[in-house]
Amino acid sequence: MNFINSILLFFAVLLLSPSVIQSINSSNSNSISLKAAKDDPYENTILIHGGTFAMGINQESIMGEWNNNLRRVTVSTFRIDKYEVSNKKYRDYTHWLEKTFIPMGLDTIASLALPDTLVWRSELAYNEPMIQGYFRANAFNDYPVVGVSWEQANNYCRWRTDRANEKTLIKYGLIDPTKPYLGKVNGTKFVADSNVTAPAPSKKNKLSADEYLLIPDFRLPTEAEWEYAAKISTQKSKYSNFDYPKSGSNSNHPNANVVNSDSPYPWGGSGNDGLRSPGANKNSKSNKGMFMANFKNGSGDYMGMTGYENDGAGFPAKVSEFKQNTIGLFNISGNVNEWVADIYRPLSSVDMDDFNPYRGNNTLDGDDPEVANYESGNNTLISNKSRVYKGGSWKDRPYWLNPGTRRYLDQDKATNTIGFRCASSAFGMDTPGASTDQTEQRPWWKKLFNIK
Repeated sequence: MNFINSILLFFAVLLLSPSVIQSINSSNSNSISLKAAKDDPYENTILIHGGTFAMGINQESIMGEWNNNLRRVTVSTFRIDKYEVSNKKYRDYTHWLEKTFIPMGLDTIASLALPDTLVWRSELAYNEPMIQGYFRANAFNDYPVVGVSWEQANNYCRWRTDRANEKTLIKYGLIDPTKPYLGKVNGTKFVADSNVTAPAPSKKNKLSADEYLLIPDFRLPTEAEWEYAAKISTQKSKYSNFDYPKSGSNSNHPNANVVNSDSPYPWGGSGNDGLRSPGANKNSKSNKGMFMANFKNGSGDYMGMTGYENDGAGFPAKVSEFKQNTIGLFNISGNVNEWVADIYRPLSSVDMDDFNPYRGNNTLDGDDPEVANYESGNNTLISNKSRVYKGGSWKDRPYWLNPGTRRYLDQDKATNTIGFRCASSAFGMDTPGASTDQTEQRPWWKKLFNIK
């Protein structure tokens, strides 16, 4: 860190009091972490610089579907959670809904957000304790929430956005702190005009409430973003060609924004040998030989034999259990599958754009919408409610740990193998002049504390 940066950091610490800004700026990492003031909306998220990568499956499709052929695409810079959303995080959400809406007589809003705990029930297995305890018991606080549908996951993201903006709106007198800021919950905008107070005109405050919404919405990552995050482990630096003109895919200094790994796993390696840890270092055998993810090793083998555990987790493991790549993402493969934003189509690789590819609700397969009609129970199981999930789970074989694999489930259904993590767009980070200094990448706290 040079002298100027040291001075800037010193003043930032003084202004933010207990805040400590940290940057991970190594040749083998694209991550930027921020331990900032209380209620930092980006706590436990990773800033991932966008770029070009090979999206799709890079090994033989054992299912014979070939529904994700390898192709080159580009994604914009975004942020993504380090961890899957935990039971504790999701309970904070359901408790807020109960506290807010039940007194209003809107009990349904709170009850519709609850996970389906019956996903643990199996006719020929004894999983009844999991039905009662997995979501509610404190012992499972740090385990990934499951039994959550795609629709419920989206509503959580909306609520998280509202909570991130609420304190700033109160600070500037734009909402009434004595009333709950309802924002947009359960897909419906409940906030009343009386809850948004327009400040009196003054020289000091000329902005509208919308201009104080400081962060992009939290949301589910697109399939391309999720896969890019999982495959980014081979990247070498976070700088662009404008910082280092000699970098690039045709130079001796590979561009950080090109992922060219053929590894089927986020942590590198190839074949089944890559599934096991080589150990913390050459002198340590503490985790040597242990699996790098939580998955089903074979028929009836979920965790190995007593004293010889393969991954140590029969059910889902804690969200912080398996750190799997150099940018600091945990359980991006294994543990639980994760919902992504896209609607499922087998021909997505052919139809979608090559820049920020995404298939939303209003697009079929590129056919005339009057001709192409996907309805469950008619010609195919794929419908306009089919959503993509990725990553593999504690109940899946190693094949599904490959970031290029993909499956689908109706958006209103849930299982004990699917959870989610949130993402958000990162505005202004994909231009040649974008600063690589962490204080410029986090403009929200400058505005929050009136720092120019």
